[in-house]
Amino acid sequence: MKAIEETLKHCRKCEMKTTHQRNTNKTGLVMLLVHLVLIAVTWGVWLIILAIWTLLNQRVGGWICSECGNRRFL
Repeated sequence: MKAIEETLKHCRKCEMKTTHQRNTNKTGLVMLLVHLVLIAVTWGVWLIILAIWTLLNQRVGGWICSECGNRRFL
């Protein structure tokens, strides 16, 4: 499920606090249950795979100022 996160951050280009947005993936309760079942069935091996997957797909910023469009990567 795709979603848009919003937060207030200081924009270096606008020189003021503005709304920043970024795309994100939201998972629901069903996927949490699936992961818990997979962890139990595979005796914890799935937890290692999930940890590696999470580290490799970690977001590195991607916040965009809603006023000027400046990207913020921190």
